[in-house]
Amino acid sequence: MNVSIKDVALKAGVSIASVSRVLSSKPGVGAETAERIRKAIEELDYRPNLGARGLAKRNTGNIAVVVPRGSFILNNPFFSTVLEGIAKGIDQTNYNMLMSFTSSQQKRLLETQSVDGVVLFSPRNEELSLEWLKSIGLPMVVVGSYLEDSPFPCVRPDDEDGIRQAVVALHQLGHRNIGIVNGPMSSMHSVRCLNGYKSTLLELGLDYSSENVFEIEEFDAFKATKEVAEFLKDHRKITGVVCSSDYLAIGVIKAASMIGLTVPEDLSVVGADDVPLSNFITPSLSSVHVDLVGIGKRSTSILMDMIQGKQIRKKDVVFNMEYVNRATTDVPKIN
Repeated sequence: MNVSIKDVALKAGVSIASVSRVLSSKPGVGAETAERIRKAIEELDYRPNLGARGLAKRNTGNIAVVVPRGSFILNNPFFSTVLEGIAKGIDQTNYNMLMSFTSSQQKRLLETQSVDGVVLFSPRNEELSLEWLKSIGLPMVVVGSYLEDSPFPCVRPDDEDGIRQAVVALHQLGHRNIGIVNGPMSSMHSVRCLNGYKSTLLELGLDYSSENVFEIEEFDAFKATKEVAEFLKDHRKITGVVCSSDYLAIGVIKAASMIGLTVPEDLSVVGADDVPLSNFITPSLSSVHVDLVGIGKRSTSILMDMIQGKQIRKKDVVFNMEYVNRATTDVPKIN
């Protein structure tokens, strides 16, 4: 037996219009009433006909999560944790989530208007052009650092302050020769991290040297452990390293072991973002925490507001970061 929206309304003791508002995530229904409606939907196992709704309202019932560099990003715990938050956010709506991983999939999905809105993991300059993204004409929210003057709302960690806290933490332990392992400069995240690193060194009265900066092609030190190991080998005066992601930091720890360095006795290492894995590796990783699941949920919430035609006043939503001291940092052997 098919359950109709009328059945839900009768069970919840409300009007069909109220049920429709809850299904469409529209305002106008009190919290207690909305909860009663959701409970009725669950108990009756009601499944709205999204196809019919789409024809009537000219919407698709779908949200796109666009993931440039898909295979890499899914292996990166930063993105997979944010994705968990996006999924939880979409669970609170009546939308389906569609994911795309290749440029051809992304162009087909967006250019055919197969979705009502887009959550976009921050693209690089060379990946999805700004002009093309603007031409799509769909509500769009970017997760992670993007262009300074991005036309799209952006939800991101406070990258510069996170790196600042990491450098200060090492400085307070007595480190005076601090390096950074960073991602490519085509990423705005990398640019912000380098800015935070450089400005903090200068504020602390330490010298900034480009020789202490190691940039790799991707936020995946496992593919560049030999290169990172060579960097550490050639820069033995460095006693502490900050990294622009936990994924990089874990790779740095591996690279250090390859050349006989022990963490933290010989080298202190700090990551960024504090992904769940950071507290489970040995030694546990000192990092700079940010609410990654919250970033995902917030991006979904903003996108829902955009789809409903609400004005978005705050386009750059920045999540605070907080240093977490664990086992990969200690006082240096030498100052």
